[in-house]
Amino acid sequence: MLWSLLLFVITMSILVTIHEFGHFCVARLCKVQVECFSIGFGKKIWSHKFLSGTELVIAMIPLGGYVKMLDGRATTLSSDNENFAFDRKKIWQRTAIIFAGPFANFILALIIYWIIFLMGVVVYPVKIKEVIPNTPASTVIIPAGAELKTIDNIKVETWNDVNLALIAAMGKANVSFSYIDSFGDDNQKEVKKNVDISNWHFDIEKDSTITAFGFVPEKVKVYPIVSKIVSGSAAEKAGLRVGDKIIGYNDHSYVDWNDFSNTIKTAQAMMLKVNRGNIDIYLKLVPTIGIDGKGVAGLYHKSDARIMQYGFLESFNKGMAQTVLTTKLTIRSLYQLVTGVIGLKHLSGPITIAKSAGQTASYGFTSYLYFLAFISISLGVINLVPLPMLDGGHLVFLLFEKIKGKALSNEVQERFSRIGFFLLMVIMGIALFNDILRL
Repeated sequence: MLWSLLLFVITMSILVTIHEFGHFCVARLCKVQVECFSIGFGKKIWSHKFLSGTELVIAMIPLGGYVKMLDGRATTLSSDNENFAFDRKKIWQRTAIIFAGPFANFILALIIYWIIFLMGVVVYPVKIKEVIPNTPASTVIIPAGAELKTIDNIKVETWNDVNLALIAAMGKANVSFSYIDSFGDDNQKEVKKNVDISNWHFDIEKDSTITAFGFVPEKVKVYPIVSKIVSGSAAEKAGLRVGDKIIGYNDHSYVDWNDFSNTIKTAQAMMLKVNRGNIDIYLKLVPTIGIDGKGVAGLYHKSDARIMQYGFLESFNKGMAQTVLTTKLTIRSLYQLVTGVIGLKHLSGPITIAKSAGQTASYGFTSYLYFLAFISISLGVINLVPLPMLDGGHLVFLLFEKIKGKALSNEVQERFSRIGFFLLMVIMGIALFNDILRL
């Protein structure tokens, strides 16, 4: 729990800082005086005032932040600073400053996805083991072993892609998907299917979207063949080579890779029976002790999965595509929430975010980066909702000013802001209540 809490604080601090930095940068470009840039709320822990007059503050409660700009509606302006006030700037400048916060979150997600594709991503065939009867997928013929390629024209490379695409399809009359029969010819074309989902209903909190639709994923096949050996590792010292097939160990026949891995973790010396070039040989493997106190051999198995690394520009293009896709799916999910396709009981709050941060980080750095990018996009989308107190609400005020030729009075804006604050508190209360129920 402490680990999850720490990651939650780190995650929110990163996202809020980037969001407010977006506001700050464009405000300075528009020559608006920024009086304070605060990371967090409450009592000051540390502060520093720059020559520009901006005070950088780190506050006690790291669950938000703000950028305070010079504004004639909040303070009396003099002839010297009147031109540096936010409310005295042109509408397009104020619009750019407000939009810059959410936009910074989208840019952060793009950079994260860019880094992920540069590092390399694990890609494996998204194959269907079987179809569950009495589900939407069972209304069409899908051969066992079929490899999914698209859902509603969205390219899918992992089962997580499938999950997101199916969630986005909820509430529609039908959904299309395409697949390739893995038992056919290599040159076989994609087969497209269209499925009626007008009566498709299930609880996304209790049921998997994938199985509710009718797909049973085929597990990634793992082969007892060495695909890589870490330099200087116990496996290298034992004499193992790439291509060796593990037949048995400690006088037992090979069962599966999990059993083999668990045996290595005991950190006990073991005798391996290996097939190399159709000849069986015996090698002694003495695992080293890892930082977690468990045995480490330093070898990797062969599987259907493969790591795809992309070039600098190709990674950027794929990162851009992933950012656009995730944004579309997030907007779609928000629409489903508003229209009732997804109930309010599915709202998540800080506790769920904290737990998710801890869980994804435990799966590895790349998983956490995916999570960070997703939350950053979600924050950007939510902030553009036309609700007072959010950036989207302020943009609506500016639109009204542009159409009517004059701004709403401070009293009217204050009234709308109070309504917006009340609605936000209700939504946050529901989300927090749902979090508690999930504990």
